[in-house]
Amino acid sequence: MERASLSVSRVPGELENLAHTLKQSRFFQKISTSLLIEMMRQGEIVRLGADENLIREKEPRKPEIYVLVEGILAVTSNETFLMRLDKPGDVAGEMSVISGTGPSATVISETGTTVIAFPQSLFEVEEGATRVPVAYLVFNHILSEKLRVMSAQVMLGGNFREVDNSQCLIGLVDEDENDRTRICSILERLWDNKELKVFESIPSFVETEQKSRYDLLILDPLGLESGGNQENFRDLIAICESASEELLVVSRFAENPEQRRLLAEWGVSEFLAKPYSDFDLEHILNRLRVMYYRRRELRKVEHAADTDQLTGLANRRRLDEFVQALVTVYPGHKVPFSLIICDIDNFKHYNETHGHQLGDVVLSKIAGILTNRVRRGDLVARFGGEEFVVILPRCGKGNALAIAEQLRRAVEDEDIPHQEQQPLGNLTSTFGVATFPDDAADVEALLKKADDCLYKGKEAGRNVVVGASASGS
Repeated sequence: MERASLSVSRVPGELENLAHTLKQSRFFQKISTSLLIEMMRQGEIVRLGADENLIREKEPRKPEIYVLVEGILAVTSNETFLMRLDKPGDVAGEMSVISGTGPSATVISETGTTVIAFPQSLFEVEEGATRVPVAYLVFNHILSEKLRVMSAQVMLGGNFREVDNSQCLIGLVDEDENDRTRICSILERLWDNKELKVFESIPSFVETEQKSRYDLLILDPLGLESGGNQENFRDLIAICESASEELLVVSRFAENPEQRRLLAEWGVSEFLAKPYSDFDLEHILNRLRVMYYRRRELRKVEHAADTDQLTGLANRRRLDEFVQALVTVYPGHKVPFSLIICDIDNFKHYNETHGHQLGDVVLSKIAGILTNRVRRGDLVARFGGEEFVVILPRCGKGNALAIAEQLRRAVEDEDIPHQEQQPLGNLTSTFGVATFPDDAADVEALLKKADDCLYKGKEAGRNVVVGASASGS
């Protein structure tokens, strides 16, 4: 491993070229070139050979954040592959810096790799500080962006999209106590169902903003109108946009047309100049309140479109979205996932004997059994009739068969009314299991593989788990 300081680069144009490379990443594209160069002067360029460790799991070391410039990094934990970092601007090591603990994963260079290393000391903010270090500002923005990417992946992590029936979360960042009091008073009058978080300074907000996703954020960046660094403010705006659904800037900086034009260029669509009247602020807040409730109603509609009404599970539409997200998140099919099809044995007999109303109760019971016994991040969907599908991300064949067997036993052991009248003397289910990409190269083929296994299980007498093989079911 070779390291060299970037504080004084001896290579003409090196820092500019590095900044250009990083700005191709979605994490850095909103950061100004001059701010990137200022930040990189505080780091070191690190070059690794193939199969060389950048980070060792649980190894005592001073935490650093690494930004990939070129090459490929593989991330593993407990000898299990997690992901590859192969795009300039990808970030590693941030969790150790945040927690201050040893690394929870190993990062290995798969090829000749170049990264920029930044020590933990660059991200420390003293209590009461009025100025946020450049690196701290930039990397809070980066981590916010990473959270946005992860949120797309987290859609892989639930049985259906969450419908937020909680209070509207509003954040207020204003260093002027009188203005804070005034804005809070207006919000109390206008917005009944809300949770309000108040920050007395920008550093205190930046320190905690990535822990919440605000429905509305009201911001006054004091100091900008008196000659503060506009590039820093633009980067702060990017952070605030990442942390909120709507951003309202209430500041003296918006008092003339040229300054409002700058705010618009920086992506701020809602702003109000100080001093302002209560009427003007109330007008804007009322409009934002209407927009908030419209968004919430839209989420409810989307949820209904993705959900099976009887069981509350994901429906076929949501299942297809989930699987597509898996294929997108793991390009090149380097990370396997497994699919389980479950069918209730002799369910037609149960319906004909006891009626469809009691049959619906059974379907809901089975749905609950499956949901409560899969891993966090798995998806359970109703496939149709008495069939269910379970998707297991990052799960190979062996683990998938073990999970399916646990589900089979749980269904068999469940106390279901009148099950003694079933042909098998109990209400049971049969399971078919297939793994992507080992058993099939596309999703439709994978479904067919699992369904073929299910059929073989039915022929074998039901109440069994059958797994596919690469050479055939």
